[in-house]
Amino acid sequence: MDAIEIEQLHKSYGDISVLRGLNLSVPRGQVYGLLGPNGSGKSTLIHLLLGFLRPTKGTLRLFGTSDLEAVRGRIGYLPERLRYHLRYTAREYLRYLGQFSDLSGPGLAGRVEEVLGIVGLSDVAARMLATYSKGMLQRFGIAQALLANPELLLIDEPTSGLDPAGQREMLTLLAELRSQNHTIFLATHFLDEIDQLCDTVGILFDGRITTQIDVATLRTTSHSAVIKTALLAPAVQAQLSSLGAAVHTGEHEVTLQPNTPELQAQVLRTLLDASVPIISLEPKRRSLEDLYMRVVRGEQVAPPEPLTFVDTPPPGLFAPPGHPDALPSVAVPPPTDPVPAPGRSPGDTLLRELLGNTGTAATRRTDEEVQEP
Repeated sequence: MDAIEIEQLHKSYGDISVLRGLNLSVPRGQVYGLLGPNGSGKSTLIHLLLGFLRPTKGTLRLFGTSDLEAVRGRIGYLPERLRYHLRYTAREYLRYLGQFSDLSGPGLAGRVEEVLGIVGLSDVAARMLATYSKGMLQRFGIAQALLANPELLLIDEPTSGLDPAGQREMLTLLAELRSQNHTIFLATHFLDEIDQLCDTVGILFDGRITTQIDVATLRTTSHSAVIKTALLAPAVQAQLSSLGAAVHTGEHEVTLQPNTPELQAQVLRTLLDASVPIISLEPKRRSLEDLYMRVVRGEQVAPPEPLTFVDTPPPGLFAPPGHPDALPSVAVPPPTDPVPAPGRSPGDTLLRELLGNTGTAATRRTDEEVQEP
């Protein structure tokens, strides 16, 4: 039985159709990342899962039942926009919230201290929430989501508004939760969150999950290979290009597309014969951002190709000249610039999109409800 099962889900607001026949399943224990542009319906989907909204039509089941009220206690929720009554300490507020999860007495007090320890707030649990930074409030949000020890966590933009240090802290915390076998459904537009935390990513576009792929597969599968080198002299580039149409050269790299073990061996042999320093050899990855942009542009997205990267060199690649197993040498003029040029690593790129506002119904104990600082 999957934690989340959705079949042909539709949601409309009057004449505006947001979800149009969405299908989705999330196995128990998996971390599922939902990626999509502003207005694609990510927050609407989370609110449907929580029972805040009712679907126009379609089927939505959590833990095998469509009675969401019956499984509400098995779900934890971290909204994008946090609203708390800030004239309470973290410990007081969690003890208050715990009463709505059928916790009481020593059991409640023990659980509060446990979740405060999980999120690293034990030392500041006696401080008013009004004195907390944005990052501390985000960690407090994780604590309240974990209070009832839920089986399913619904998390909306966990690093929204955090500085880089706060983002790293939150990613580390979520990675620890991942190891505790919680099922996590994560809506985000930060690629680092998907890459570091998720088992599967689904791209929500035009009201449907248009593409769904295993994140590990996206990282490692490739039908091509890239060899990073020191500066390649024009004569070496010409020699490499003569090996076939699949060899594409630049000043500091050679791309084999498509790659084969035989072609890779020939290219490496040519580089070694020319005394060209080889910096790295790795599969060419299809980045998540590239996949996402192809989806939103309406391009056809094919499934990943099987990996053909050669992990070990073929016999004879490094055999000395004259050895029976040695590959034939290639006469190549020495490179004009034998000094390795500094490696060029592309910077990380994020999809910088603003998401739609997410409403959240916080339990109201006083009339003092404050937006996040």
